[in-house]
Amino acid sequence: MQLANHHAHSCYSDGRLTPLDYLENALSQGLMTYGFSDHAPIDYEGIGAMTAEQLPEYLREVDRLKEDYRAKIEIYKGLEVDYIPDVISMKSQHIVDAELDYLIGAVHFVGNFPGGTPFSFEHSIENFERGILEIYAGDIKQMLRTYYGLIQDMVRLYEPDIVAHLDRIKKWNNNEKYFSEKADWYQNEIIETLEVIASTNCILEVNTKGYYRNETLEPYPGKWALRQARDMEIPVHLSSDAHHPDDITKGFVYGVEMLKEVGYKTYHILREGTWQPQPFLERKVYPV
Repeated sequence: MQLANHHAHSCYSDGRLTPLDYLENALSQGLMTYGFSDHAPIDYEGIGAMTAEQLPEYLREVDRLKEDYRAKIEIYKGLEVDYIPDVISMKSQHIVDAELDYLIGAVHFVGNFPGGTPFSFEHSIENFERGILEIYAGDIKQMLRTYYGLIQDMVRLYEPDIVAHLDRIKKWNNNEKYFSEKADWYQNEIIETLEVIASTNCILEVNTKGYYRNETLEPYPGKWALRQARDMEIPVHLSSDAHHPDDITKGFVYGVEMLKEVGYKTYHILREGTWQPQPFLERKVYPV
């Protein structure tokens, strides 16, 4: 199994409890490495990201834990950074100045409502529908193409270490309520995005949050996309996107079995300061 997690959110952003609480849970499960990756500050209100004023405190806290626990576990300092053109990227000055060990690149915002309010497709199903109608005139294809286009631009321009939850935009699409995930046009968007990722040194995240939170029947991305990624030899990292310490390894048993099923033999984690491939361990220590 994978004895690491590099995607989690503490009380510094939209998670619960302190970084120490997460670290103690990681130690109790025998993890070899652990990465902190709260949401980077964005100049928007009410989105769950830390504030600019909190960032220095967050960085000091992770550095303190690194020092205090260096004999027990490898700890890495990261952020999940949204890509919003002309607003924030992996090269924004406050991100560069943070001197991080790694970056998770993500797209959660797909345009702006009339009046300028940013549209997060994650906020609620009502907000999702409102965005389709008010920004994209009811054209779900246009919204999805915009979403995958933003991921492609993020990867080409900034090459984050990890590309987060590739098909997260399907969060509200249970029973294919809004679009068919088997449609050629939709699968072509995923293939084109994977081709861009394959041309870089980025690692594709396999995010189990949708599965253990009962948002979807699969992780982000799902099995079909992971088969394409394996054929393109794109490296992967398994993560839980934990928002509570109890979630650090949730869904890992299922995620590992899916990765094996589609043909992966290794996953990547941070070890000794570099991203390294690791074989799957034959030890089921995680909650399903």
